[in-house]
Amino acid sequence: MEQGRRYIDRRSFLRMSAAALGATAGIVAAHWLPVEVVAFAGEPTANKEKRKKDAPSKGLLAARCPVTDDAVSKKFSIDYRLGKLYFCSAECIEKFRADRSTYEAKANAQLVITGHFRQTRCPVNGKEIAPAIKTKICGVDVCFCSADCAKKVRRAPADKRPELVFVEGFDKGFATRQAKTAGSAGSAAEKWQCADCGHVHTGSSPPATCPQCGAKSDAFTPVS
Repeated sequence: MEQGRRYIDRRSFLRMSAAALGATAGIVAAHWLPVEVVAFAGEPTANKEKRKKDAPSKGLLAARCPVTDDAVSKKFSIDYRLGKLYFCSAECIEKFRADRSTYEAKANAQLVITGHFRQTRCPVNGKEIAPAIKTKICGVDVCFCSADCAKKVRRAPADKRPELVFVEGFDKGFATRQAKTAGSAGSAAEKWQCADCGHVHTGSSPPATCPQCGAKSDAFTPVS
């Protein structure tokens, strides 16, 4: 009987000790953790969902401002080539608008990083790509159709490679996410008309510049 009572007392003692340790840990956590962390733990579900929705996507976190190479913000963006182009500040938007050709390569590369565009063909000659043959340019793993095409880009000066791939080769090798890949069942070429001169371009995306009047890509609108 005495042994059973001793066993019960020991179990009660262990239970009370565990409760005391838990309470102590809670006090220590509340004392040392930042207020924001403690508040977030008890945050209503609706607020958590809003916070999750407002959080930048993985692509946006990896994107860099085409003007300064700094991290971008959702607050500073413009419509560009059927997508969104992000910047680090309003001043950079104005610089881009005033001199697009200087920042065009990095702007087009950002469209790929954020998922508005995807690579569909070799940017050198427009042929089918070999995923194993690739090199990183402006933060993008760019694939080529052959080792020769890859060498052509790699041998160019480092500051010229973005121009070769994301300006001269952008229309050959990249298309909007919504565009169907060439050769797929039911695929059809799209048409884009220049608002400045009326020139009609056929392809999965508008050209970087109008071959007739030199207008930038955002001057083109899709036509049926």
